[in-house]
Amino acid sequence: MRVRQEVQEVPRVISLPDVSPDTPTIAELRAALDRLDAATAPAWGTMTAPQMLRHGSRFMDLYLGSVSVPAGVRLLSRLLGPLFLRSFLTKPIGATPRNMGTMPAIKARPGVDLDFEAERARFSERLAEVEALDGVIQHAMYGAMKADDAKALVRHHTTHHFHQFGVV
Repeated sequence: MRVRQEVQEVPRVISLPDVSPDTPTIAELRAALDRLDAATAPAWGTMTAPQMLRHGSRFMDLYLGSVSVPAGVRLLSRLLGPLFLRSFLTKPIGATPRNMGTMPAIKARPGVDLDFEAERARFSERLAEVEALDGVIQHAMYGAMKADDAKALVRHHTTHHFHQFGVV
C-alpha cells in the first residue's frame, strides 16, 4: 500500500529592512492621535484631519485583509512591491514623498463630510488590530510578510500623515 504524501507549500515571505529609527512606536502614535483635532490643518495636501484618519484606517484595513485588490495590481505589487517598500520604510520622518498617488480603495474621498470622533475611534480600533498581528500575515498586495514588518509599515505610513498634520 502506497501512502500519498502531501507537499505543503511554504509561502515566500518578503524580507524588509528595519524601519527608520525615528519612526514612533504604536504607543507614541496613540499619543499623537490624542493631539489631533478636527480643525488641525495639514502642512501640505488637501485632506482634512477626518479624511486623513479615514485614509489611515483604510490603509490598515489593507494590512488586516479586508480590502480586495485586483489581480493585475496584486501581480505587479508582488513583483515590484518589495523594492518600493524597502525604499520607503527606511526614510526618516519628512523624507517620504508628498502627494503620491493613492489606491482608490484606501483613498479618502474629498468633499465627504466625516465625523472626526467616529473616524478617530475607527482609526484607534484598527491600530489595536494591527498591533495584535503575529507571525506571518497574508497581505492583499504583497503576499506573505512578517507581522512585525506589516506593523512597521503601518507605523511609517501613519507617521508620514501625522507629520503632515504636525502631531509628530
